Amino acid sequence: MTRTTILCLLLTTIALSGMLAGCGGSKTDDGKEAKRDNAAEIEKLRGIGYLGGTEIEDDGKEGLTVNDVQRSCPGYNLYTVWQLSRAELIDENAEVVRTWQYPRGSIWEHCELLPNGDLVIVGADRRDDDRNGVVIPIADNKRYIMRQDWDGNIIWKQSFNSHHDIELTPDGNLVALTFIRRLVPQIHPTVPTRDDQITLLRPDGTFIRSLSMINAISSNPSAFPMQPVKPSTLGGAPWMDLFHSNAIEWMHHANLFDKSPLYASDNILVCFRHQNRIAIFSWTGQAVVWSWGADELMGPHDAQVLENGHITVFDNGLGRGYSRAVELDPLTGKVVWEYKADPPSSFYTASKGSMQRLPNGNTLLAESDRGRAFEITPEGECVWEFISPHRINEHERAAIVRMKRYPHSYIDTILEDHGGAPATQP
Repeated sequence: MTRTTILCLLLTTIALSGMLAGCGGSKTDDGKEAKRDNAAEIEKLRGIGYLGGTEIEDDGKEGLTVNDVQRSCPGYNLYTVWQLSRAELIDENAEVVRTWQYPRGSIWEHCELLPNGDLVIVGADRRDDDRNGVVIPIADNKRYIMRQDWDGNIIWKQSFNSHHDIELTPDGNLVALTFIRRLVPQIHPTVPTRDDQITLLRPDGTFIRSLSMINAISSNPSAFPMQPVKPSTLGGAPWMDLFHSNAIEWMHHANLFDKSPLYASDNILVCFRHQNRIAIFSWTGQAVVWSWGADELMGPHDAQVLENGHITVFDNGLGRGYSRAVELDPLTGKVVWEYKADPPSSFYTASKGSMQRLPNGNTLLAESDRGRAFEITPEGECVWEFISPHRINEHERAAIVRMKRYPHSYIDTILEDHGGAPATQP
């Protein structure tokens, strides 16, 4: 029995117990009850870490399995294969346009495609003592941020304690999630805490400045009531993985800057798996200004701000047994839209996951652990589905981290600049 199979069995057992504990309540009651009654099980799930893949089902599905061209949103799709240190750009017909890769001694946590065709990668080399293909723990000194060009040539590779996410800021710099280990007696008297950081870099990868999340939250604790966590060994030596931040977005919708202080041009949205929250930080003020989710979210990922000011977030449902997509109005604190599968347990990823609102109003989701991405209408109908063809071995499909859709104009400009022919639009 493979390591992944054992982990999947544990995930299934814990998920089922969470579902049984939550039956019969409202959406919010389910979340509260699951967190209250299954705290130990959730700690077990956190302790497993991220799966590199799942056992392949016998249905024979892979590649493009649904394609409703009339109702799906056209564009190119970039997805990262975590354990294979690989990123692929495919069109709406799942035809591969470009592939980036790095030696199998590495993992890629996230890739971001820049307007000039360069790819920025958050990754890590495997430990020197890794001999059996286990992905975690990741040694601090093996983590990096890399920039490759359109043809896959390495432009630079910088050593950072980076993790999960990086993006281009409106002024052309890069903002990434990093961390340091530090002893914070108020959190634990002897075990160091992982202090997640927001780190600003120049386009060449050189350091500008960091914001400590512990310090930022300590300056305004009422805006972010912290939940306790237990020590973890997933980083090697024991540490307090207090936040496990996993998504970052600099405010970039100019039409929102004057709508509310939440959307100020120097504010940053961050998602926290272990705090079951999303939060907004002021880069200038070095403080948290808003947070939400403790009674709604369970192990969330990938929060984004929409042009209308709403925020989308992928709610994994850690310990609940099903995932959902959520759209929130942060000014009222109300969930204005959500998607759950029918039955709910048919859409579930305990780790990773992504959500993107598309220009036509549809939503693109990545059910990461199962290596699946799919697009739904506002009513929840599936109009496009892709199953990753990549495998860790004969029996395990490789997980994908996220999938992001780019409009034809974005990629076609890159193709033209690099001497390629734009794909024919449907």
